[in-house]
Amino acid sequence: MKVLEKEGKKVILLGNEAVVRGALESGVAFVSTYPGTPASEIGDTFFQISKNFGIYFEYSTNEKVALEAAAGAALSGLKALVAFKNFGLNVASDSLFPLPYLGVKNLVIVVSDDVNCWSSAQSEQDSRLYSYIANIPMLEPSDPQECKDLTKLAFEISEKFEIPVLLRLTTRVSHTRGLVKLGKIIEGIKKGVFKKDKQKFFNLLPNILKMHEKVLEKMKKIKEFSEKSKANFVLKGKGDFGIIASGVSFNYLMEAMSDLKIKFPVLKLGITNPLPENKIKIFIKGLKKLLILEELEPILEERVKAIAKDCNPRIKIYGKDVIPRVGEINEEIVISAIEKIAGIKFKLNHASLEVYKKRYKEVEIPKRPPLMCAGCPHRATFFATKRAMKELGIEVACGGDIGCYML
Repeated sequence: MKVLEKEGKKVILLGNEAVVRGALESGVAFVSTYPGTPASEIGDTFFQISKNFGIYFEYSTNEKVALEAAAGAALSGLKALVAFKNFGLNVASDSLFPLPYLGVKNLVIVVSDDVNCWSSAQSEQDSRLYSYIANIPMLEPSDPQECKDLTKLAFEISEKFEIPVLLRLTTRVSHTRGLVKLGKIIEGIKKGVFKKDKQKFFNLLPNILKMHEKVLEKMKKIKEFSEKSKANFVLKGKGDFGIIASGVSFNYLMEAMSDLKIKFPVLKLGITNPLPENKIKIFIKGLKKLLILEELEPILEERVKAIAKDCNPRIKIYGKDVIPRVGEINEEIVISAIEKIAGIKFKLNHASLEVYKKRYKEVEIPKRPPLMCAGCPHRATFFATKRAMKELGIEVACGGDIGCYML
């Protein structure tokens, strides 16, 4: 398997596979999951390799159980990773919120999907909000290399500050393939021991208020860490128009600037909670216009606007007024936003989006409605059910469950 190649090699990996490699390079010992696209490949890969590395792996009953199992392993001194889709975070949220209070370290929580409902989710959801209301650090990779690197960074932050860390992937990041430079796989501790600590684990009044204060202090220290982290970096450019981007939006921006043959000052955020406020202040200080590139809710936009009031109150900040709040963004949307803000109509080269769109129109793609996978046991169940309803001459309303069951 490419994910197991030797240190120093460069291999093409899926974003999810790169997360697996990053966990292996961090010495992960416990992995739990509840399968759900687009996070499934993380669990499926660990299922194949776990025994060879002495890693405990389980497909849990549900996402709440998966998170609690991983948290238990982390509290016992093991490095643990849990992965599920965005709706799984909803299921696990009841167990998520107390974890920072307990000082759980060595725990990375991977959450996938959110944008465009590619994985049979019933609503678009911005999982970043969980990070803010639960006071849990969050990292957002843009490509497979960052999936590996930021997984390692997530474990580093979790261990150093004794707090769980969220790693947020959208479908495009999870299912993108890219070149990844591999590091050394670490043999971590494989046998955990839970040590009782009434003071640490008693999260009820009055202790819970002191715990909350400690969590807030940790987030302040992580903010200082974020200021110095290479996960947040600046690309120099010309002019007084700058752009802040996170996640897959950064890739579309790079493609747009390459096609437009222009370089704007860019601040790429890999750690999006807590934000590196000083780095943001320095970046926007001399700018007149600023574009915030993010999918779904204007979370970064609102926080950057608050920061700008102190250091550059006259700057004009653009976000959801030029970028859709619904669905994915792409290179075309980014170029359109830049044109509106800069007041320029760019002439693209032969590889322009207009050419691509024309090609797509010329190709008729057959419609493919969602179906149960070949070999899925539920196909026979639903076939028999529909056949029985037809023979009985009755109409039945079927309520959707999780994932593909809703078909």
